[in-house]
Amino acid sequence: MDTPIIFGDARLIVRDTLRTLLPDVTISTRDYPNNDSKAPAVPYIQVKSDGSIRNSRLNGRATIRFLCYGADDGLTTTLALRAEALILAASGGELRGCTPQQSTFPTYDPDLGRPMAYFTITARLRPRNLI
Repeated sequence: MDTPIIFGDARLIVRDTLRTLLPDVTISTRDYPNNDSKAPAVPYIQVKSDGSIRNSRLNGRATIRFLCYGADDGLTTTLALRAEALILAASGGELRGCTPQQSTFPTYDPDLGRPMAYFTITARLRPRNLI
């Protein structure tokens, strides 16, 4: 029997990598908090998975989308550009590296009306033995 290979959860791998690179930013896999009784928690980045693929035993890739929230339009876009540059340059541990898919796109959150920017990458993952 061949050795079973597994890949880690790309959302968590990328989230944890970005947390070390941006210690002044809240980075989570959870939705942006929407509590009208408190001031918005910014800067905030939500890490989401848009799916993954294993095209061979040792190649795992995941599409990861980052939703970035800042205090205003300029700070939000700057946050997204900064996060994108840092994650594209990162590697180590279970993360082999990242490649861009959709560059930073400034917009507004459709539910909250707050400034938001997003970008998408492909995370290349390092395999590990299941047993």
